[in-house]
Amino acid sequence: MSFQHRIQTRYAETGQDGIIHHSSYIVYLEETRIEFFKSLGCHINLLEQEKIFCPVVDLSVRYLKPLHSLEEIFVEVTVEKFSRVRLCLNYRILRNQLCIAHGTTSHCFVNAMFKPIAIPQDFFATLKAFQSQEKILTSN
Repeated sequence: MSFQHRIQTRYAETGQDGIIHHSSYIVYLEETRIEFFKSLGCHINLLEQEKIFCPVVDLSVRYLKPLHSLEEIFVEVTVEKFSRVRLCLNYRILRNQLCIAHGTTSHCFVNAMFKPIAIPQDFFATLKAFQSQEKILTSN
């Protein structure tokens, strides 16, 4: 199963060549991940209030085609794999069904002392249920 989030690229993200800067793609992945978590009932701000954090421990992006300002894109995220302590996500950035870039992120959960902890029980159960479904969820 996958989750899709619609994003409008912004003029401020372009260089003089009119192409979206590579660093903006990482922001698109993060925005999508936050919306994905929210759709699963895992609100990042609420977790952080409980002193539970979900840092990115590994990130990779492969750029295939350029993006320009004011384009509508969709970022699709799927759960590649997860265990009690690690979560790996795959992303595709799409413009008109064409894959512009793809990426991966790996995460762990940590406490206020930045010591690894298990993925919160409710979120872990929701991830399992999400992974077994066969449809696409969208955020907007």
